[in-house]
Order: sequence, then C-alpha cells, then structure tokens
Amino acid sequence: MNKILTSLNTFALILLFLSFVFSVFSITTLKVDETQSIKVNFYELIEIAEQPKRLSGTKPKESIQEADLNKVEENSEVKKSLDFEKYKLNKPDIKRELSKIKLSKEREVILKISAIIQDKISSVWIKPNSLSKVLAAKVLINLAPSGEVINFEMVEPSNDKVFDESVLIAINKISFFEEVLGLDRKLFESNFRNFKLVFKSSGEIE
Repeated sequence: MNKILTSLNTFALILLFLSFVFSVFSITTLKVDETQSIKVNFYELIEIAEQPKRLSGTKPKESIQEADLNKVEENSEVKKSLDFEKYKLNKPDIKRELSKIKLSKEREVILKISAIIQDKISSVWIKPNSLSKVLAAKVLINLAPSGEVINFEMVEPSNDKVFDESVLIAINKISFFEEVLGLDRKLFESNFRNFKLVFKSSGEIE
C-alpha cells in the first residue's frame, strides 16, 4: 500500500514539474528594436492640457466682445458726425440760399408785371399795315409808385415816321398801370420807375 502511495506522489510531482517547464517556455518574449517607434496616444493629454486654457479664456472673450461693441459705437458716432457735416450749412450758405430764393421770387414778380404791361399796350396798339421792312422802336416810360404814367419818350426811333407815331399813340392811350400797386418800393424803383419797351413791326413788344 505504501508503495502505491509513493508511486502516485512521484507521478504527481513529475506532472507538476512538466507543467512548470511548459509554462516557462510558452511565454513569448517581447522584442523591441532600438529603431522601432512606439505609438503613444496623446489625444487625452492634449484635451487635458487644453481644458485649463479654455477655462482661462472665458474672460478675454468677453473683453473682445466689449471691444467690438465699443468699435461699433465709435463707427456709428463717426457716421453720424459725417452725415451732420454733410448736411450742415453755415450762416453764409443759408443767407446765400435765402438770397437766391428771394431773387427768384422777385424775378417771377417782375416778369409777370412786365408781361401784363406789354399785353395791355399791345391791346391798344394799332400797327401800320403797309410796312415794307423790319422795324423796331425803343420807348422809355416813367411811372409813379401809384402806377400813373408820368412821362414817356422815344429814345431809339425806327426812322419810319408812321410806325413811330403808332407806338407813341398806343402808349398815350394808357395813363395808369395798376399792376405796380402794392409792389415793394425797392423793387418798383429798380424795375418800374423807369423802364424801356421795344416795339417791333412784327407786332411783338419786349
């Protein structure tokens, strides 16, 4: 019986020894060449390194936005200033523009009254029919502020006696021009106190 147990123990020790030997030789050795590169994943390292930067970058971002806002406000102010300068008129410019408007209105009044006077004289002027050439006669007329015809004279005759007499007769028929009543005195003195009319053989009066 003792021999059998001894044999079993010996067999078990042999098996244990063999399993140990096989396990040692089955382990693969890691061979690393001196020139072989080892791949390392740095992605996590980069993410970890960038996280503090992102946290610290929050404040400058706000300051950048404030700077942009200030820049926009400055540009807006500059634009407003330029627009103001564009449409701003100084006092001489305003006076000049008002003067132009005044002269324009005065000219309109003068042309209107002159046209009425010419039409009124033309309506009573009997032009000679037998005229063989183009004629023109200039007459100077003097008016009072009340519109009354004080005097008139032929300053540039046409050298045609019949034509010149027809012109003087037409003016003599009118003793009053009510159109100048209520006219500004300065405007009257400069335009209707003494004015000239040109009578043409075509029937036109200028």
